[in-house]
Amino acid sequence: MRKIFVSVVLALFVLTGQVNAFAAVEPDTELHGVIGGLYSLTCAAALNGETQPHINQLRKYFADVPNDWYNTVQLSTEKNAVWAGVAVGKFSSARKFLREHSAELGILDSPGGYAWLGGAYAWVKAADIVNGRLKPSGIIAARGKGRDSGLVFLSTNGQEFWWMGSPSFTPQAAKDIISRWGVKNAPELHRPSGVYSESVYESVRPSDVKKPGDMHVGRRKSSFDVRMDIGKDVIFDPFPNRVRRR
Repeated sequence: MRKIFVSVVLALFVLTGQVNAFAAVEPDTELHGVIGGLYSLTCAAALNGETQPHINQLRKYFADVPNDWYNTVQLSTEKNAVWAGVAVGKFSSARKFLREHSAELGILDSPGGYAWLGGAYAWVKAADIVNGRLKPSGIIAARGKGRDSGLVFLSTNGQEFWWMGSPSFTPQAAKDIISRWGVKNAPELHRPSGVYSESVYESVRPSDVKKPGDMHVGRRKSSFDVRMDIGKDVIFDPFPNRVRRR
């Protein structure tokens, strides 16, 4: 009887679109850069609302844009739709997943083209243009949990994975995205391993840096002497211009 009850509950989850509650975060960080990047552009384009958007207009929605971002993303308005594109590196680890899942995820090799199989850019339809206004694609959103609560994760109904927004959104953009496309049935989401929330500079505290011991510069050797004899009559000295006492 209990097995029947569990089966009925699972069936209800599937029929009501709650299957995303069992989804997970793909561990490959390069995939988040591509698919998360595509979905992030989709959200930014929808927030922007322009039917002929330029990538410069979307910069304001992101908090941490890498230096090469403008060279790796594209927008295009074709066939009554706005399309978002993200570059896929020639040797990227994301290529295998994209080839296997591009058809089901609607990731194409060009705006309105065929399922992605290996092009320089991956594309998704960010929004249809209906009566001069944008009708965004079916994105769903959720916040991360715990230390990742400041992150936005994106997905679409029916797929297995959630993708970390890339680049990260500003606090206001994140709030607007959750308000418009947030779901209540999301699983516990955390950034993939290998993606850190703080830089090495933030992780080093003043107490980690200690004052070095006293050093002596002179003719008498000490434990701090860094000169080395290299062969006959050859001495390597990393401080060749220091003043020597006689």
